[in-house]
Order: sequence, then C-alpha cells, then structure tokens
Amino acid sequence: MFGKYPRKKVLLYSLIILCFIVMETPLILFANTSESMVMGIPFFLFWNLLWWFITTALFLVGYLTNWGSKVKPGSE
Repeated sequence: MFGKYPRKKVLLYSLIILCFIVMETPLILFANTSESMVMGIPFFLFWNLLWWFITTALFLVGYLTNWGSKVKPGSE
C-alpha cells in the first residue's frame, strides 16, 4: 500500500498525524497532572506550545518540499 509513496512523505504524514493525536485527544490531560514549571510557565502550557511548534515545523517542511503536488519543482 505504501510502496508507491516516497518514504519521506509517509514519515511526514505519520508525524503530523502523531502531533494531532497528542494535541487533540484526551492524552493531553496527562500533561496536566504535573504541577512543575518549565521556563517560568506551567508544564501544561509548555506541553501545548511544544507540540504546536513541532506541528508548525512539520507543515513548513511539507510546504517547502511541495507535498501534494504532482509536478516536480523546477520542471514547469
């Protein structure tokens, strides 16, 4: 099934789905059990910001590698 897709694209999609699962499911409530502070902010807020930055970076990588386009860059 995944043989026709490049390995980088499958990895990128998998990581993006993982980020959404971590941010949007009740798994995030496990981060709220800690009362510690990281860089002066509560751990729960730090955890949300960390995954938001990771997801944003993955979308940037996807954009820069022209994911979803059928035309290779520079061959127009």
